[in-house]
Amino acid sequence: MLSKFSVKKPYTVIVGLVLIVVLGIVSFQRMTTDLLPDINLPYAIVITAYPGASPSQVEEAVTKPVEQSMATVSNIKKVQSVSQENMSMVILEFAQTTDMDSVSLEMRELLDQIGSYWDDSVGNPIIMKVNPEMMPVMVAAVEKDGSDSLALTEYVKSSLEGDIESLEGVASVESSGEVEESVQVILRQEKIDQVNQKVREAVASQFLEGEAQLLDAQKELNDAKDQLESGTSQLESGREEAGSQLAGAQSQLSAKQNELLKTELDLDNKISEATSKRSELQAQRESLAAQRETLQDSLAALDALPGQITALEEQLAALDGGINAIDSLLSDQSQISQLAALKGEIDALKAKGDSLTPEEQARLAALEEQYAAASGILSQMGIGDFTDAASLNAALQAKRAEMTASRTVLQGTLEQMLELSQDTEKRQQLVDGIGKTDEGLAALDTGLEQLNSALGQMESAKQQISGGQTMLSDALGELNRQQISAVVEMAGASAQLAVGQAQLEEGQSQLDTGREQLEEQKEAALDGADLSSKITVDMITQILTAQNFTMPAGYVTENGIQYLIRVGDKFQSQEEMESLVLMDLGLDGLEPVRLTDVADVVLTDNSSEVYAKINGQDGLLLTIQKQTGYSTGDVSGRLNDFFRELQEEDPAVHVTALMDQGIYIDMVVNSVLQNLGMGAVLAVLILFLFLRDIRPTAVVACSIPISVLTAVVLMYFSGITLNVISLSGLALGVGMLVDNSIVVIENIYRLHNLGIPVRKAAVQGAKQMSGAIIASTLTTVCVFLPIVFTEGITRQLFVDMGLTIAYSLLASLVIALTFVPMAASGILKKQKKKAPGFMEKLLKVYEKAAWFSLRHKAVVLLGAVALLAVSMYAAVSKGFSFMPEMESTQASVTVTMPKGTSTEDIGKMTDEVMNRLSSLEDVEEIGAMVSSGGSMSMMGGGSSSANTSMLYLILSEQKQLSGDELEQAILDQTQDLDCEIEVSASMMDMSALGGSGISVEIKGKDLDTLQKIAGDVSALIEATEGTREVDDGLEETTDELRVSVKKEEAAKHNLTVGQVYQQIRSKLAEQSAITSLSTDSDEYDVNVYDEAQKQYGREDIRKLTVTAAKPDGTTEEIPILELADFTDGKGLASITRDSQSRYLTVSAMVPISDARIFFAMAPSTRRWLAALYESPSP
Repeated sequence: MLSKFSVKKPYTVIVGLVLIVVLGIVSFQRMTTDLLPDINLPYAIVITAYPGASPSQVEEAVTKPVEQSMATVSNIKKVQSVSQENMSMVILEFAQTTDMDSVSLEMRELLDQIGSYWDDSVGNPIIMKVNPEMMPVMVAAVEKDGSDSLALTEYVKSSLEGDIESLEGVASVESSGEVEESVQVILRQEKIDQVNQKVREAVASQFLEGEAQLLDAQKELNDAKDQLESGTSQLESGREEAGSQLAGAQSQLSAKQNELLKTELDLDNKISEATSKRSELQAQRESLAAQRETLQDSLAALDALPGQITALEEQLAALDGGINAIDSLLSDQSQISQLAALKGEIDALKAKGDSLTPEEQARLAALEEQYAAASGILSQMGIGDFTDAASLNAALQAKRAEMTASRTVLQGTLEQMLELSQDTEKRQQLVDGIGKTDEGLAALDTGLEQLNSALGQMESAKQQISGGQTMLSDALGELNRQQISAVVEMAGASAQLAVGQAQLEEGQSQLDTGREQLEEQKEAALDGADLSSKITVDMITQILTAQNFTMPAGYVTENGIQYLIRVGDKFQSQEEMESLVLMDLGLDGLEPVRLTDVADVVLTDNSSEVYAKINGQDGLLLTIQKQTGYSTGDVSGRLNDFFRELQEEDPAVHVTALMDQGIYIDMVVNSVLQNLGMGAVLAVLILFLFLRDIRPTAVVACSIPISVLTAVVLMYFSGITLNVISLSGLALGVGMLVDNSIVVIENIYRLHNLGIPVRKAAVQGAKQMSGAIIASTLTTVCVFLPIVFTEGITRQLFVDMGLTIAYSLLASLVIALTFVPMAASGILKKQKKKAPGFMEKLLKVYEKAAWFSLRHKAVVLLGAVALLAVSMYAAVSKGFSFMPEMESTQASVTVTMPKGTSTEDIGKMTDEVMNRLSSLEDVEEIGAMVSSGGSMSMMGGGSSSANTSMLYLILSEQKQLSGDELEQAILDQTQDLDCEIEVSASMMDMSALGGSGISVEIKGKDLDTLQKIAGDVSALIEATEGTREVDDGLEETTDELRVSVKKEEAAKHNLTVGQVYQQIRSKLAEQSAITSLSTDSDEYDVNVYDEAQKQYGREDIRKLTVTAAKPDGTTEEIPILELADFTDGKGLASITRDSQSRYLTVSAMVPISDARIFFAMAPSTRRWLAALYESPSP
């Protein structure tokens, strides 16, 4: 039917063919180009960051919970994990039929559940689905004339990365080798000492007035002492003079008789003077008694100090209780959030005023009652003005700081009172002063008694004079009077001197006490003003974090407009950070202490820690990822066009593609298309050789592109991309699709030669062959059709090939039944019959071969069986591989240096390797970088070790060396270097997807035992012939100093293992960025360091001391050597787990030709392990 229709309606067929050609060309131009089909592998990776954690900590805190959670995910098949420093990676394998999108949602729900139990330092888990698109589409090297690494980094970060990411199909750009700037705040001890000196001078100036007053009092006291000594000397000389005068008076007694009356009058005067002197002495006695009472009161106050100390201690306990209550409340953020929510709702209801409904009024009363019950501690502390949890936290922090300051003042007062209560010397001084006062009172009493006695004697003398005694009695009375007068005067003077002496001694005692108290207060103030213990890294960190802060506090409404209330602002410049006030001591003449007064604030970069070069020049490496769904070839083309335009606009910029999937895809696709075209040409040539006629050959030649374009149209509308698999299917289909056209044209050609008219021959020839070619086509299609019904990666990888072959064969069937008869009916009209030639001779040869096969059937059968056996042996001996090794114009070299090698030394070695490889004929461009363990290493772009560098080689398009030869040449060039060289001759070797070697997993719990067994197994595998690059999994190990705490010994000092760990950890903890400085042009991390911070070694750890609390509240320093034992060991840099059990993998590469080693070695390995460990697993 089809052939008859096509012969009768040739123009209809031609229109259809034109339509197919146009659709085919358009479809081919619009089809996306990729290396492989879109493969959705049944694998997922969960990556969780845990900064600062060791592999063991990561395993316990993150990996195990994630494994246990992921084990419940639907269709899970296998769970493996890697726990390394700062990061956990869990690899999940699912059943082949799993819908990875729905599984990802289920995984996210489970991870969100366990994430709420993690510490804040644990990052949010990232889910990555594994597929070939994870590989970077391009690795490009950028350099710029006249720019150093810092300027180049600024150029790439500020403009180039954004421009690249804006290109259609580009997902992300990651730069390697960039220089990062940061702000370093470095505490300088000499600056702190200078500030301390200023503070000490300011504090000392506050005591100058008191010291001057003490000096003046001391001077006055010294003058009084001098006067007292002078009075004493005068009194002694007066006493001597009085004695001599009395002696003279006796000799002049006779001369004095005439003065008796006058003497009686003088005696009365002396009585009056003695009475007045007695009054003075009594007044002095009362003053001295008052002084004694004052001293007695001071002694009583000193004895009352213990009660006052008890009261102060109670106040301190109350402050401690308040501080502890605030700490408890701060640690329970949920309670703070609840209080803030209650307060916010109460404020919102109160804001309505009189418009509250009865229900709202009841709600307000209930909330106020609930708030009053929950905020009792806040009311006691006077905290009530807050709007949200952040302001409540700030108020609590401020109240805690106020209570801490009050506690410090009370503590100082308590310490002074304790010191006074324990000052027995001062108490003794008061007791001595009271004793001296008593002595003065006794002296005054003695003087008063003498005065009273003298008065009595004078009264008696007066009576004798008035009684008319004799002249002698008068003379003796006069003499006695004078003697009494002298005694009275001497007694009064002695009493005055005694009182003065007591007063001077008391004054000196008080002055000495005041001087001591002033010195003590001065020393306490100077000690308290010492900033060395206050200005620390933690203090600077807290202040910078608290001051570099901005946060919205809420909204206010005014005139119907809502205004956001934002509190705080961040630093805008380095100068603003330097001028930050750290503390204001409030001392006269002392400016506030600013950050620049105690630290250097410098802008630094890590240029010494990065390395990236292109052909020996500084540069950056850009790793570019494409978006899902975009053609790799198209994205690569856009990138190349962008880089070409960039270099034309700015000749100083140079961009080199070190790895470009687009180049490789173009090379592979062009190769497949070239092979497809060559196959078609060869098919036409063979056909012409047999038909020896250009016309039927032309018909078949035209049917090939038409069939291919028809298949392309079907591929486009069924979503098949142009990739290696689909094009291989198309190329394979060309060899088969031509069969249908050849069979039909040959039969038409034969019928026409038999004399049948060409139109009838065309119809009959196609009709006669239609059954055969339909059966043949459907049979071939059925061979590839089962691929469509497979599952998993097999279907994703090969379904394009099956469908492409089916499309091409079905298209060739239609073309053979339509186009071929139509074309034959037109171009074979004038066809002449040709004499038999080569074909006849070939048929005769075939006839003889057929007769031989029929006569010797056994021989033919045995030959077929032998051929089958040889073919099977050859297939097995060649081995199996998921993907073959591939040649490309790109290669990579990994340079591994010994552990601990600095970046500078790695760079020098890399420069040497680069110089040597530049001499190779096939090498055109070289880019190098020190690996950083970023996404490139995860995707196969480099090593994650810190002691390795990666070199990318761009090879000549017409390279002279094969991949193996190039690898050997590189190894020969670098064999004398002190480093390990690993060469990958193809940057796009897809064999890595399936691997090419063997691996032995060793499971167990104890890491030391696992390491020992891994070493033994690797030795066994290495001794097996045919294995190479044996890896025991122990290369990534770290040296350890293991501190084993003696629990019983630690318990004697009230210490636990955790407390010992915390104290060691605090000394070894690395400083990380605590905040950031955002300027108009860039943002910098801010780090705080102490220039005196020590770099510890193992011996330093052994010399550490641990602070332990004693039962009496004091602390003591315990040498850690008394608490722990130290041993050296090795630990794994990463801990791998399979099915929630630890394991190590011993692996080895095996050439494909030596795949039989698998079968020979596996039994021996099991027997060896069983014999050595009596169990298949440790």
